[in-house]
Amino acid sequence: MFTRKNTLKEIVTDPRIKPYADRIVVGLDLSQTPFYEMTIEELSRQRMFHGYTLLNGFNRLLEAVEEGPFCYPLYSEEEIRKDPKKAEACFMLFPSMDPDADEKPFLICVPGGGNVQIWNMSEGFPIANHYNQLGYHVVVLNYRYGGEKLYPAPLEDMAQLLRYIEAHKATLHLNAGHYFTAGFSAGGYLVNSWCTTNHGYAAYALPRPVMNISVYGFASWKGVRDDWDVDFFGITTHGLTIKEAARTDWNVEDHIEGFPPTYLLHGDNDHSCDCINSCILADALKQAGIPYELEIGKGMDHGFGEALFSPLRGWIERTVNFLVAHPEEGEKNNCPDSQFQQ
Repeated sequence: MFTRKNTLKEIVTDPRIKPYADRIVVGLDLSQTPFYEMTIEELSRQRMFHGYTLLNGFNRLLEAVEEGPFCYPLYSEEEIRKDPKKAEACFMLFPSMDPDADEKPFLICVPGGGNVQIWNMSEGFPIANHYNQLGYHVVVLNYRYGGEKLYPAPLEDMAQLLRYIEAHKATLHLNAGHYFTAGFSAGGYLVNSWCTTNHGYAAYALPRPVMNISVYGFASWKGVRDDWDVDFFGITTHGLTIKEAARTDWNVEDHIEGFPPTYLLHGDNDHSCDCINSCILADALKQAGIPYELEIGKGMDHGFGEALFSPLRGWIERTVNFLVAHPEEGEKNNCPDSQFQQ
């Protein structure tokens, strides 16, 4: 097992981890970062990593590697030949040791990274580890990223993930009709969009999540303040400026009639994704009578992940309580299993 004295370099170059080094932060060469030579103890003092969340995540990754195959491509070799970008789409399975986990909904965890990176290091592996300990199987989705006008490719990857899981449910021990989602930042936009009826699960004739969790997630192009320069995110996502995107049907709050119960978390000092996104979505859910919870972390910035030693610590446990408290609402309007189609 890794310890807090191990450097990031030692972990990334460990012979057991090295084959999956490009999965730690997809789209980023860690050897070129200023924290590559830091120990986990030193990294834990950095704002963006919040305590020893990385150590927990790396040790869970190591366990998964030693347990056997855990990383699966979403598309066939033929599909990838036709569209090489599909090679980027895969998922990592982190099963729980809880004997009752097979009967519970599993989590699809979707890390963020502004659509140009995917931060499994802080929003994938540690989150999977935490929900595993609470008795839930976890799938970490790595969707297509980069370029301009990325969407709807990430939503297509989500749909393909559910179809793949349904086709292999006997070996994966997962039920694709019984899942919940958690997305971070750009991953939050993906899961929030997946819950809409116009671009999400309904458009693909697939079951909706039994619950959605949006962690400092983007939701509304109309909610961006004039003094925030986030046109880059609009270009990478839809090939549009913020003002152009605001006039499209990609504002999540306008299409929430089919949303599942939703848990929203945001810092009120978020410099990357304004907490107004979560507030706008929460207000829309309230107006529609859809169960929700909104937690705003006082003084908290972007990228807090597990939020250890912060005002929002324990949020993962609270989302599980919320999930257990709303089983009937979460199961409403799910498509039957016969809806799974390639």
